[in-house]
Amino acid sequence: MKRVVRNQPAAAGAAQPLWRSRDFVLASSARFIATAGMGAVIISVMLHLQNLAAAGQTAIAGPWLVAAYLLCSALPLVLLAPWAGRLADTRDSRTLATASSVVSAAAVAGMGLGMQYLDNYLPVLFAMTFLLDTAQAVAGPTWQALLPRIVGEERTPRALGTMQATIMIAGMVGPAAGGLLSGWGGSGLVFAVASGCYLAMGAAAMLIRTRRGTAAERAGKENPALLDGLRLIRRDGLVWALVLGALFFITVGEATNVLEVFLARDELGATETQYGLLAASFGLGMASGAGVASRIRTPPTRLRALLVSMALTSAFLGIMSLVPNMELLFAAYTAMGVACGMLNACFGAIAIMRIPESGRGQAMAIIGGMTRAVTIGALALGGLLGALLPIRVSFLVAGVGGVLAALAVTAYVLPRYGSEGAAVAVPAAGASPAAGSAAHAAGTAAPAALGAAATLGAAAALGGAAALGGAAASGGQQEAVADQVPHLGEEPGAEGPGVPVLAPAQQRLEGADDLPDGQVAVAR
Repeated sequence: MKRVVRNQPAAAGAAQPLWRSRDFVLASSARFIATAGMGAVIISVMLHLQNLAAAGQTAIAGPWLVAAYLLCSALPLVLLAPWAGRLADTRDSRTLATASSVVSAAAVAGMGLGMQYLDNYLPVLFAMTFLLDTAQAVAGPTWQALLPRIVGEERTPRALGTMQATIMIAGMVGPAAGGLLSGWGGSGLVFAVASGCYLAMGAAAMLIRTRRGTAAERAGKENPALLDGLRLIRRDGLVWALVLGALFFITVGEATNVLEVFLARDELGATETQYGLLAASFGLGMASGAGVASRIRTPPTRLRALLVSMALTSAFLGIMSLVPNMELLFAAYTAMGVACGMLNACFGAIAIMRIPESGRGQAMAIIGGMTRAVTIGALALGGLLGALLPIRVSFLVAGVGGVLAALAVTAYVLPRYGSEGAAVAVPAAGASPAAGSAAHAAGTAAPAALGAAATLGAAAALGGAAALGGAAASGGQQEAVADQVPHLGEEPGAEGPGVPVLAPAQQRLEGADDLPDGQVAVAR
């Protein structure tokens, strides 16, 4: 079997603009369209539930209807995370991305048809919401794990920041478009357009040349255990510390989300329009922050930017408790959005670069499930804070607590990882993949108990590190293989002898879609 290995200078992959990467443009465009479609669906469903409760057509109170809808949306990402991640790492990314898009389109169409033709459409609405987010639970880690394969390891942080900024903009466009479409043609038009958005995402997935998890790539490898994603996160001391810190900040942020309407409307006298624009200002800030983070080039700088943005995010929560008018609240929300966007982008880049390539789908799915589970609990915490404390005091407590947690995470992380930042130990040229995996495990092994966990209030006795059968570290070599994936009707042949390692993939390989047509990038 013919093999071609690209041995380029270290700066070659990084110098090429992302917009010249065909597969990256397809992936980012597809996710923009799908995110906008999801935003349109959410705003349409919320309007329907509010109208239903206002008209007295249901015995369930409006807030409980919304809570039930949000729960149906969150549960699949929490409950199915281990299975979704394992699928992302053991099945063809093209098949998963396409199938999840088609299922999402069908679920959205089912919502629209149920609301249009059924008198009691709530059971169908909740069931289709669960189905939609089940498909998205699989799609999320699939796209996340595919991104480094598309652009190459060197360009992954920049690509991730750019992708997150794009998705944030889509998150603002979607609800606005949903409101306009609902006014023009009713909910039927909203759900039809949103279903078409998911079909467009599926078409883009079919056109992407880069693939991951093909049968040929997985041949001879053992399937990972169900909780290997959690073990991979737990094994890396830096990633684990940042995950615990992120869970705390998500708890604080989501809890204050419950209270923000009372701060804006009751304390500062905001109009409905002003309150709606708060979310837009925060989203613009997040998109800007993610864009800034995508320009960070060195791992130590990225780690420090994450820690600073973690502290600033909490500090701005405390500042919000002191603002005297809406103008300053807009400024604080925008600034917090910038810090939060940098925090998200830097965290995502550090995590995905340190997780072994073969287990990225599982790890990112577990992180997504943990954060969504915390989100559910944070909603209850927000209600409790609002009931026990004045609104401004609640924001101040959340902000001070967040700053203290940021200082605790910084005190733990910087002495241990400040010099290496988010860098991954890359095996020397000529080292075997197995040796590279062992070097990564040795370089990132963490103590069983995280020192800062007690401060964060999130210590847990979890399973120790487990070596994945056949798993290669993210510093492992990557090669371009011609005809690696057989055509339809063609029997896959046995894989030929291995190719000598020429250079570490993380430093010298361009994005997979920069290869000639017909060749597929496969991680070793």
